[in-house]
Amino acid sequence: MPTSNQPAAGASHPDVELERTVRAGTEQLLSRVGAAFAAQQGWANQLRAAAYELRDFLREDEARARAMMIEAPRGNEETRRIREQGIAALTVLIDLGRAELDDVDSVPRSAAEIAAGVIYNRIHVEVERGAELDDEMVRELMYTAVLPYQGIEAALAELKRPSPPPTQPQATSQASSAPSTGARPR
Repeated sequence: MPTSNQPAAGASHPDVELERTVRAGTEQLLSRVGAAFAAQQGWANQLRAAAYELRDFLREDEARARAMMIEAPRGNEETRRIREQGIAALTVLIDLGRAELDDVDSVPRSAAEIAAGVIYNRIHVEVERGAELDDEMVRELMYTAVLPYQGIEAALAELKRPSPPPTQPQATSQASSAPSTGARPR
């Protein structure tokens, strides 16, 4: 079994490079999204901060975004496993919405799995098209995530939220992988 810094045994050169890119990108992304999530109070605010951090991360480096969103599903087994870890992390963040419900069992975990799948697919399509990952898309994704936990009124309110103030862009994938402070209010 490969370690966190070693590619899968027997992988071809393009697979090795893709695996390295996806591994490094996923580690950076999870660190940044985690920091953004932790910097806020209240699940919807936390999730919104994470969503904008994800959007910012993907916009910083088009080649890395394509590797993580488009090429990873066609990569070697280890690359696909890393991709699945990222989707699982998104599912966990969404599923934390149940903790704010009076009855945590009133919304099944599958609601988070479905929302994460829809969100991943929407981003995949936008990256594949070369479209701008904009604030409107983030608001629509927040609508999808919030709906099962907070209802239609809260989900519709996400569509009308103003854009957050711009922040300094993070360094590209070649630079330090230090996490974002996540201090931008969302």
